[in-house]
Amino acid sequence: MSYPVLIFSADKLRGRIIQTVLLRTGVESLLLETISQTRGVLTEHAPYIAILDTNGCFSEEIKLLNNLCEALEQTSLILLGNTPILDRFEDPIIRRALCLSDPLDPEVIVAKVKEFLSREVKEKLPEDRPLEEELKEFLRLD
Repeated sequence: MSYPVLIFSADKLRGRIIQTVLLRTGVESLLLETISQTRGVLTEHAPYIAILDTNGCFSEEIKLLNNLCEALEQTSLILLGNTPILDRFEDPIIRRALCLSDPLDPEVIVAKVKEFLSREVKEKLPEDRPLEEELKEFLRLD
């Protein structure tokens, strides 16, 4: 099953808090706790939104996350953690990312996820066509 939101968090409690709050608002997500799982899912499925929590990550894991972020072009990123760690992410794609420093605020995360998802829906909507054309197509009168 494909999830619109992927959550990476080395801290199980923080990851579950984010996932639970998203689920309460109707947004399904996949929670991953290791970098290797995250890399595999991001490269295979490219979710619309990736929430990457840097809290509790080692220096090498931060480097790997930074490399993963550089490879993501179609995924909206939300980075969580302490400001000094978030400042390490300098790639141009990260400038478009949303960086939220601690303390963890699930309500803000949910608001940003819903904002990103609403943008995706708007982009997928077909252009407005006259009602007459739609009716002809529906009734197969062309």
